[in-house]
Amino acid sequence: MKMTLRQLTLFDCVARHMSFTRAAEEMHLTQPAVSIQLKQLEEHVGMPLFEQIGKKLYLTAAGEELQQTCSDIFSRLDNLEMALSQMKGLMHGTLRVAVVTSAMYFAPHLLGAFQREYPEVRMRLVVKNRNQVLQRLANNEDDLVLMAQVPQDMKLVSYPFLDNPMIPVVPPTHPLVGREKLPLSVLNEYRFLSREDGSGSRKAIEDHLQERDVVLENIMELGGSETIKQGLMAGLGISILSRHSVALELATGLLVELDMESFPIVRSWCMVHHREKSLSPAAEAFIQFMHSNGQQVREMLRNRFMSASIE
Repeated sequence: MKMTLRQLTLFDCVARHMSFTRAAEEMHLTQPAVSIQLKQLEEHVGMPLFEQIGKKLYLTAAGEELQQTCSDIFSRLDNLEMALSQMKGLMHGTLRVAVVTSAMYFAPHLLGAFQREYPEVRMRLVVKNRNQVLQRLANNEDDLVLMAQVPQDMKLVSYPFLDNPMIPVVPPTHPLVGREKLPLSVLNEYRFLSREDGSGSRKAIEDHLQERDVVLENIMELGGSETIKQGLMAGLGISILSRHSVALELATGLLVELDMESFPIVRSWCMVHHREKSLSPAAEAFIQFMHSNGQQVREMLRNRFMSASIE
């Protein structure tokens, strides 16, 4: 088959957007030019790659196979670019990192520290909930994933690098403020503000409470941490959040940490990849950077949170 890299690049772009128009805009081409290239590619393959049902575009079975192949080809080309750069004493290429939602408070600082060490490496950061990140892991869409709840039923390699304490928090006017050694049972005396289903933080909380035979009965699902913080400040209830995500609110008195038995829940943030994955030079450099500069990175993050709190 006489496929060209140009045709595969255009196909991959259309497959990502499921739109010829958006692909044409991204590639700075006209839509007819994209259509012609994709038609020629389909002739090489001998089967249609897309099908249109109503106004929506879908990949055919052949298209899905080709998309997976494209992902592998482009990943190998990226790795080749980085390997050749290393031979020249440089580091180029792209580092693709996916993080769970709770990590968005510090992940940009980690990548920023790495970028200062390797300014020629392009960075791509994707923020998703835990279920979506696990799907990306299964699909081999990223070089590394940052998460705390590392599943045991997948063939993964993980590198712990930062503690993630989860604490019970309320607004300063809450009746539980000031009481010591609160039992877990008080959680059911108030509405509990919860992350969405599929969140790693939610799973950690549920596992922690289940081990202690506590079942939450009055739950309000609010989605992300930012929405929950606003709900807490509005007096909607009580919640459990990462101390990293509420550093500013705790320092300014907008929220208060409760003294409750069995807290904080301390987990570790980890860098994760599939056991069988061939790491790109940029990914290997990032892991090595975290190993070599772990203490400095942790101090940097603590200082970031403290300075944010002071501001």
